[in-house]
Amino acid sequence: MIGMVAVLPKFLWQQKPDLLIPLALEQFGMDTLYRRDAFAEVEGATVKDPFVFDPNTVSVTTLQSLGFSAKLANTLANYRAKGGLIRSGKDLYKIWGMPTLLADRLAPYVRTSSINSPSKTWASGFTPIYDKAAPIDINTASIIEFEALRGIGPVLAARIVGFREKQGGFVNVQDLLLVYGVKDSLLRALAPYLRLDDSRVPKANLNQASVLQLVQKAGLQVVVAQAIVRWRQQNGAFVTFDELENFEGLSAASMAALKRLFFIE
Repeated sequence: MIGMVAVLPKFLWQQKPDLLIPLALEQFGMDTLYRRDAFAEVEGATVKDPFVFDPNTVSVTTLQSLGFSAKLANTLANYRAKGGLIRSGKDLYKIWGMPTLLADRLAPYVRTSSINSPSKTWASGFTPIYDKAAPIDINTASIIEFEALRGIGPVLAARIVGFREKQGGFVNVQDLLLVYGVKDSLLRALAPYLRLDDSRVPKANLNQASVLQLVQKAGLQVVVAQAIVRWRQQNGAFVTFDELENFEGLSAASMAALKRLFFIE
């Protein structure tokens, strides 16, 4: 340690002796977390003595008054926005970037009244509580409307809308599972808030549809979808749906789905 500290500029010895150790560690690529930084110094705010708080509902400002840095408070806020929950004081240690000493200080004061209350069963106690919201049509909802649902953050909301536009719309609510980041548990929790009006399912141009779109949108078998795209590439655009009737493996139900979900242009 003496050797590492020795390489620091001489003026630091005279003016900033309390910075010597952390700077030396940083220079050598080591962990710079220093004991005096365990409790955040929040600009323009005074760190209060610990008090009982619910980390699932408390504001970012209050978190900072408890000793969270702005970055750490926002990390917890983003975690909550995506449906994450703090179930006990022990979960504070799992927050990314949480100093151990700060977690030690605050853990005894954590109270999560909305989770694991005596009136709840063990199973329901671990079920995320989603905000009440008006049902939305997944084929017309905006990014902001998706983001209003608890468990869907801005990134996932944008990804859902982007996927919808690329695929030419969703055919059913279960299609949301095709979007990266949408898990079955999230879809079940949000089921009461999701709708799909069959009459408003946007149609796609059959002469521009990819194999993936034909499979996902109309439910065609991969080999049938490949055959349709290959025929179109070799013979040109389809003029009518009647040209599809001779494709092997294309059932009456699949043909009906194509006519309902695609148009020819």
